[in-house]
Amino acid sequence: MPWPLLRFPSSETGIVLLSTLLLMALLLVVGASVLSLSRTDLMIARNLQIGTETLWVARSGAEFGKNWLENNLLTAPLPVTLGPIPLGNGTYTVEIVALGNNTYRLTATGLGTDGSRREVEEIVRLPNLVPIGVILNEGDGLHPDFDDSSGGTGRRIPAFSIDGRNHSLSGALSGTCPAVPSYAVTQASAQSDLTTALNILKREVVVRANAYCQADGSSSGGGTCTPGLSWIRGNAALPRFTSGGCVATNPACFINLDLSAAALRATAQPPAMNLPPAPQDRGPFAPTITTTVPFARLLTTSEQTNTHTALDDLVRRVGEVSVEKKLTITTSITSGVHTYGTTVTPKVTTIEDGVSSLEISGGAVVNGVGILIIPRVLQLRNATLNWQGLVVIAGDGDLRADNSGACGQILGALVIRDDAAADRKFDLDVVAQTGGCAPFAVNYSCEAVARALTLLMQTVSWTEKFDG
Repeated sequence: MPWPLLRFPSSETGIVLLSTLLLMALLLVVGASVLSLSRTDLMIARNLQIGTETLWVARSGAEFGKNWLENNLLTAPLPVTLGPIPLGNGTYTVEIVALGNNTYRLTATGLGTDGSRREVEEIVRLPNLVPIGVILNEGDGLHPDFDDSSGGTGRRIPAFSIDGRNHSLSGALSGTCPAVPSYAVTQASAQSDLTTALNILKREVVVRANAYCQADGSSSGGGTCTPGLSWIRGNAALPRFTSGGCVATNPACFINLDLSAAALRATAQPPAMNLPPAPQDRGPFAPTITTTVPFARLLTTSEQTNTHTALDDLVRRVGEVSVEKKLTITTSITSGVHTYGTTVTPKVTTIEDGVSSLEISGGAVVNGVGILIIPRVLQLRNATLNWQGLVVIAGDGDLRADNSGACGQILGALVIRDDAAADRKFDLDVVAQTGGCAPFAVNYSCEAVARALTLLMQTVSWTEKFDG
């Protein structure tokens, strides 16, 4: 019987099986790698998203810090830390530090999901303008005489006021900043002109008081003895002040008349018992002239240099302000109520630099907050101008309150850049109290000036310091 034939697997079949197993193992490895890489990519993308979100939380903190500066620059002490404040999926904390020369550092830290952290540092700067006086004059263009052409003997007590006591944004007196002189000037000739005009005014007011008032406050000499003139004359047999040649060391010399005295604004006899309430409790120029607060302060050489640089910076920054922060007055305003900026949204408002002059008249009321640039003549006639912030008269500009119905106030400061022409740049001579409003006044407010300058805030540097 023949033996059965035995068959063995061929070597080729084994090779195919082995190759299949190797291929499956390789595919398994590749698949696992792809899954791992996909998971890594997702984690990277998620971390990038979280980091970006946290960075924007930090940047939002820096913006919040700048907004805080705009509203609290002088009313809250620095350094200050704000936060943590929640925003989206994270929080931010802001530290604000004053570096000097109106420069501030804001360090904002953002904390996000999974412990993500970003920190940014932003350095911001404002024009380093310190008014130093209610009216700051760079040049000699004031040429004042304080003559209201009132007629009669001597001169009346001016109805306008230039008050260097610090006022809050509400108009009340404030202790945030010390009082400043009525004027600060960069030229000795301007200081001399102002002092001379002031002394002439004192003498002529004394002449009027002595001519029109009796010791009992009654009128004489064909004129009217007002309570203010009566206070100047005094209730003694002889007038309190003399108007002839005298020296300041003589208490009876007209030079010693205090033009800041509230009694000059007395409403009835006796003057000392009928004083106006604060902050109207002052004469035409306040505060009282002293060695520390003179009438017209001459800036030192370094102050003059700093002022010039700051004004150049201000003019440059005004040109760079974004459109949404700018307004323009192109024509005269002769009726109605007009608003140019508010305390929430102050503006840079410019009188159009293409017309010879504009006027506010006809009982119109103009209210504004921020910076007002006057490069042309602006006349205030039988109307009201209320401006909170900084008023800058430049080039051929002039602000003339030349009507007895000129009302309102500048709450902040007035800056005059002289163009070297022999013209006046700010004339308040003809201002008289009429029914329904108070005479025009310029009341110093360091808070209003600081708020206005924040419109010109500029970022000097921005850095993402580190992340984690």
